[in-house]
Amino acid sequence: MPAFVTGATGHTGANLVRELLARGEAVRVLVEPGGSLEALEGLEVERVAGDLRDSSALADGLAGCDQLYHLAALISLRNGDRQKLFEVNVLGSRKVFAAARRAGVRRAVYCSSFGAVGVDPSGTSDEESLLNPFTCPLEYELCKSLGELEALRAAAAGLEVVIVNPSASIGPYDFQPSSFGRTLVELVNGRLRAYVPGRFDFVPMADVVAGHLLAMARGRPGERYLLTGRSTTLDEMIDWVVAHTGARRPPFRLPYRLVAPALAIKDRVEATLLPWRTPVFTAQTARVLAIGKRGNNAKAQRELGWRPTRLDDALLAALRWYRGRGWIDVEPRPGARRLAAEI
Repeated sequence: MPAFVTGATGHTGANLVRELLARGEAVRVLVEPGGSLEALEGLEVERVAGDLRDSSALADGLAGCDQLYHLAALISLRNGDRQKLFEVNVLGSRKVFAAARRAGVRRAVYCSSFGAVGVDPSGTSDEESLLNPFTCPLEYELCKSLGELEALRAAAAGLEVVIVNPSASIGPYDFQPSSFGRTLVELVNGRLRAYVPGRFDFVPMADVVAGHLLAMARGRPGERYLLTGRSTTLDEMIDWVVAHTGARRPPFRLPYRLVAPALAIKDRVEATLLPWRTPVFTAQTARVLAIGKRGNNAKAQRELGWRPTRLDDALLAALRWYRGRGWIDVEPRPGARRLAAEI
């Protein structure tokens, strides 16, 4: 039976589909009409045209499938896209899980987000940390949290759904590219003139893919598993990239409290005058970096047998892939100085 994958053209999906095929599994994917299929070029996958709001396409795609990997989501790092975020990430998830139950799918893995996990002020966040809607999270984070509720509803109805929560993922096959991927490209090319210091949790994409496969094989239905890596500051990350590529360090390091009001104004202007533009930094993402949420992945290691690896290899693989795309001109050096944090 084929495995059905939504979001196969995204960063995680492109890597997951390649690993499934490498294992000899048949794969069927949902592709959005008119969307780019570059991530699937040359891959022997069965394609079904439609999106998460298309019940007919979902029924066709899931027919005869025993497993579902639900990765598709609208990712927006700014507030203001709330209606489409809700339609895709919440109502779309409800439809795909309902279609899976009707099709007789046995198991499913829902790719949520570390953003859907709450901040534990006393230490690291784990699977029991709930997102507090009164702390003004990103609308994307809130919708992913609501998407988890749809997964739990499906689990209560009999579908064996396992939830995984990856943090910021780093690796190749980043065709769009991701927000962090664009930041890396801008940094290496010398176009990143300023940044807001902070920290976030980064994880190799290979580990995220391994976590999905282990969750499908061993995860307990109705449970969530954090696929987090290492909490790393942006200063550490920039130091690593500079040391390995010779890139120039951005000249302006702007404290969050100083630039937060200006970012809020910028966000409103961009949303009104440049709605097609995808910003790298917003007031909300800068706030997330300032909070510096840390993840505890002990449950995934204990129950799934998941083992996180170092970020060095993932960063090198990502940079080399970007170079192969012609997005950067520098060949990263694996023998350069490592970070003090030993990523």
